Amino acid sequence: MANQAIQASEPTGPVEEHYYRRGDIDFCFLLNRTHLNLRVFDYRVGNYQQKRDFFDRIARSEGLKKVFTVVEKQDSKSWRSVGFSREGAIPGYFRTADAYVMSRVYTDDGDPIQGGAPKLTAPNIAAKDPNVTKPRGLSVEFVSETPKLARVAEDLGEAALYAPFRRAVFHPDIAVHGKVGKRDYWIGAETDSSFGHAKIDILTPPRPNKEADPAILEFLLQALLDELQRRETASVFSLTAVDWGPTQQIYANLAFKVNARLTDHLVREDGFVGTQLWHRRLIPGSSPKLASFI
Repeated sequence: MANQAIQASEPTGPVEEHYYRRGDIDFCFLLNRTHLNLRVFDYRVGNYQQKRDFFDRIARSEGLKKVFTVVEKQDSKSWRSVGFSREGAIPGYFRTADAYVMSRVYTDDGDPIQGGAPKLTAPNIAAKDPNVTKPRGLSVEFVSETPKLARVAEDLGEAALYAPFRRAVFHPDIAVHGKVGKRDYWIGAETDSSFGHAKIDILTPPRPNKEADPAILEFLLQALLDELQRRETASVFSLTAVDWGPTQQIYANLAFKVNARLTDHLVREDGFVGTQLWHRRLIPGSSPKLASFI
């Protein structure tokens, strides 16, 4: 990725933040080496074909599977015109405007997949009555200390398929911590006060054959949502592996809805895995109703 126009932030782990400026092209991007993807933060200037060609070169040299960006509707058309696919949307992401997830997926040889990102399919999950009763023996605390949250993300991130979504800070800035006996439960949130949204991550997913886990996590997630609403967070979303049924059931039970399905978005031991983007509005907004993409 040698280029004198690229400036990198100090290494902070598997995620690197880079700035690129040359001529009339100006943008930032996050390179996630763990999940072999790259998120573009575009400043709406420059030739889109030149941008695409730049990211194609990065994808090939770094062995990436995916490049994606999150943009407003008018910008999504420009990205689509140069070969990016619309994989879904995040309602109210920009507070008064919806965001569209535009992606470009690559083969193992680094070539863009012709025809756009393959469509990801997944079964619909019907909501059940959520657990609103505090489980017996559960202690609950909110954590906002940066060093502690950074350690939690580092310790739990790999198993939870955690992938930072924003710039500068690559861990949650608030989390709810539950404890029953010797078992710890963590759910974090990356908040953006400018746009009034937060990305949620269940950092301790439900364990197989542990019937108590989903109820505990539902209670903790609702507590975190209440805290975020108190902080005037308008909407929340989460990215969850498409085959993690128990985790997705938690979101469905708490009135989240699927608004995007993202192909080959994360990496785990058995290879690439797609994700579903679950969304819930906490404060009624004025953004227009989105057309269905899934």
